[in-house]
Amino acid sequence: MSTTLNHNPNKNLELLDNLEGYKVHHDDTDPRGYKVVLPSGETIGEVEGLLADINAKLVRYVEVEIDDDVIKRHTFDRYDAADKHALVPVGLIQINEANNTVTMHGLTLDQIIDYPRFPRQRGYTTRYEVDTNDYLAGFHDYGSSYDRDRYSTDHHRDADSLDDAFYDSNFYRNPSSNDRL
Repeated sequence: MSTTLNHNPNKNLELLDNLEGYKVHHDDTDPRGYKVVLPSGETIGEVEGLLADINAKLVRYVEVEIDDDVIKRHTFDRYDAADKHALVPVGLIQINEANNTVTMHGLTLDQIIDYPRFPRQRGYTTRYEVDTNDYLAGFHDYGSSYDRDRYSTDHHRDADSLDDAFYDSNFYRNPSSNDRL
C-alpha cells in the first residue's frame, strides 16, 4: 500500500500578511521585523511573519527567517539556502518591545542549527508542524505537554489540517497573550 505525502499547506494556517481585515490585536505587540535571540544573547534571525489559525483567530507561530551564518553551521546537509524559514510556536517566545527583540526560550544555538526548516514558498504543512513538535518534544521542557503518541502518525502528518487539541500543548500557550488577532 503506497502512502501519498501531503505537500499542501495546512488549510487552517495563513500568514497574517495574506489575510485581509486581520491584524495583531490592539493590546499586543506586532513583532514582525524584530530580531530573534536566544536567552544566551545570540541572534539567530528575524521575525518575518506571523502564522495565524484562521478558525481559532489566533497566531500559532512566529515565522523566523534564520540568519545565513546559522544555516551554514548545519552539519547534516538537510537544509540549503532556500530553507531559511522556521515556525516557532508562540509559547516559546517572549517579546521585548524596549529593544525590538523576540527571545526564544528553551533552545540552545545547537538546537536551532538543527531546528526543522521549510521553504516558505511551499506553505506550511501539517507534516512540518508535527515534525517541528516532535523535534521540540525530544528536549524542550514543554515536550511532555504534547501528545506525541497521538500526532506523530502518517494520518496527522498527511492531513489538510490539525484539530484544536494539537494546539493545547504548552508550545502554544503564550502567557503574555501576544497571540490574539
